[in-house]
Amino acid sequence: MTTSLPPDSAIFNVRVSVFQRSAGRSAVAAAAYRSASRLTDERIGERFDYRKKPCRDAFIIAPPGAPTWAYDREELWNRVERAERRRDAVVAREVLITIPRDIPEEDRRAFIEQAVAPYVAAGAIADIAYHCPRAADGEEQPHFHVMLSTRALDPSPESGFARTRNAALTAMFESGGRHGGGERGEALKAERERIAALMNDFLARAGSVRRADHRSNAARGLHDREPEPRIGEGRKRAVLRRRRHDRRTAAVSAMRQARIVANALTATEEEIMQTNPARQAKGGIRPRTKMDFKARLLRKRFPDLLSVEGWAGSLHFVDTSDPSFTRIATKDGGHVEVRNRIARVYGQRGQADALAAAIEAAGDVDAVERLEQLRTLQRRGSGIRQRRKPDGIPALPAAEVESLADRWRSRGYHRITEAPDGVWIEIGRCRLQDLGDELRVHGPVASDAAVRAMVEKAAAEWAGEVEVWGDQAFADQIWLEAQRQGITVYDQATGELYHPSEEVRARYDRDRSRLKAEGEEIEEIKRRKAIASLLLEAASGNAEALTRLRTNDRDLADFVTLHLDDEQRGRLVGKPEADVVAALADFRSYGRAARAAEDERRKAGPRVVGYVVSNEHGAVELETEDLSEAYEYKDVLDAEGRSAAIGTAYSDGSTSFEAAPRRPVPHPDAETHERRPT
Repeated sequence: MTTSLPPDSAIFNVRVSVFQRSAGRSAVAAAAYRSASRLTDERIGERFDYRKKPCRDAFIIAPPGAPTWAYDREELWNRVERAERRRDAVVAREVLITIPRDIPEEDRRAFIEQAVAPYVAAGAIADIAYHCPRAADGEEQPHFHVMLSTRALDPSPESGFARTRNAALTAMFESGGRHGGGERGEALKAERERIAALMNDFLARAGSVRRADHRSNAARGLHDREPEPRIGEGRKRAVLRRRRHDRRTAAVSAMRQARIVANALTATEEEIMQTNPARQAKGGIRPRTKMDFKARLLRKRFPDLLSVEGWAGSLHFVDTSDPSFTRIATKDGGHVEVRNRIARVYGQRGQADALAAAIEAAGDVDAVERLEQLRTLQRRGSGIRQRRKPDGIPALPAAEVESLADRWRSRGYHRITEAPDGVWIEIGRCRLQDLGDELRVHGPVASDAAVRAMVEKAAAEWAGEVEVWGDQAFADQIWLEAQRQGITVYDQATGELYHPSEEVRARYDRDRSRLKAEGEEIEEIKRRKAIASLLLEAASGNAEALTRLRTNDRDLADFVTLHLDDEQRGRLVGKPEADVVAALADFRSYGRAARAAEDERRKAGPRVVGYVVSNEHGAVELETEDLSEAYEYKDVLDAEGRSAAIGTAYSDGSTSFEAAPRRPVPHPDAETHERRPT
């Protein structure tokens, strides 16, 4: 449904008028027109037929015990006319009430009856006509007309009405002057307020977020919202008949289209402010709309809080992006957080404390906790704390706040709030307030995580030198963490280097010794992993890796070259590195044993590894490990008339023809070898 109303507003239109005989008004004619019926005015002898006019419903409500003629529309209003004798008599009173569209059709009859009930209780007869024409936006425009008799019922006069006007009914609409009852217009204002409250009750029952407001735009602070020019029913019908606007309806249509666009823009900005509360304190939508938005957020979280609209004007933002957590920043530098029915207040004393107390009084929290600011850490030489005024409210440019927040996020912190009084970082139970060159700690204690975060900022942004102010326990925490991160700590009170307590100094020395031992252990693990990796590369056949392994660890090199054969080296390459690291000591033992065995073999002299056959020119024609094969080959050469010799090959690579080995006994099935080419 497209409407020019804001998303939280319902249409409210209540107009009260009178039918005066001197103006040519006839109560009978008006009743016929509104009820879409045919009635005859006996006083002037004229019949009014409006049966072709649209009317959803028409009915009469009369006080208990009313005569039957009170429910006959024609007789009722003719008797009303007869009861008035003056030419300028007020023959009837009318109330026009528009029904909000969000009230469903099935509830509208009940709404109408409850709206007119006080008039009937005051003695008036109410003739009600319910209309629902099409509005300019193409949607329905439900409303109802209530015509009220101005005199109470009285059977004594011929007309059936009392000789005097109904004072109780008049007092509901008129006040001041001769009417009494307070200032002029107060009675009508109270009646409008009653009807608005009834509308809101029906809207709430229908599940609508819209609410009616009886006050004028000026009273609601909407000074920039111009009233629309009045458009009568006749002008509306003429526009529909011509299917084009005249000057006035075109102006109204343009105003409504502009409001529709403004509403869409406001809705978009409110979505942004919902997820980024800092935008509530920056440019954008109108200040009044921002206040209404903050009031809605506040009312949604704390439905029993009194004077929500009053509080909204003193707030920078209301953060309700987390369903279980509410964060509020006040304009005087205070902050309120509500989680698990506990309210925590920190920052400047003032509005935040009062708001937290009001929330507690409303029963929305069980306790209020104050996080005092008793500790600071600042860049050395900044002098911020010394220049600080006792009641001064910090104020940082928006660009600087955004830059500080981005730096915290880059260091891995995400529970961050950007506010005009700095960047707030939530770490455990304490809150850090970053003012650029100063960090303030709000809360009972500073956790190790908070201290670490503060020193990290000092290392990144303050050139490694800080001044600490606070109790000794806090200063000792800062000093201890600063030693780990290479930061120099000074005492803010004296300007000298800070000297920690003996206990903290001893703790630091213990930590340093432990870290040194852990570092050495880590280095040893790294060295083992590196040598294991080199061993696997050498086993895979990498000659360069084998050379480096022999230079760094000869035992492991001997393990690869002397202890393992090719098949074993292939299986070793497929082993996980962790398994190799665990077995390095055993591998070294195997390598040493293999080297010792090799040395023993070398001391015993070279061993026979095979035989060679040379021709008459001394060239080797056959190398074999089988002596029989060598003699068979020699026999072939001798048979060809070539002088052949058999030599012995040794493990050191030498060959000797001096002492030929004896011919082995031939096997009976031995075959004669063919001569092989040289």
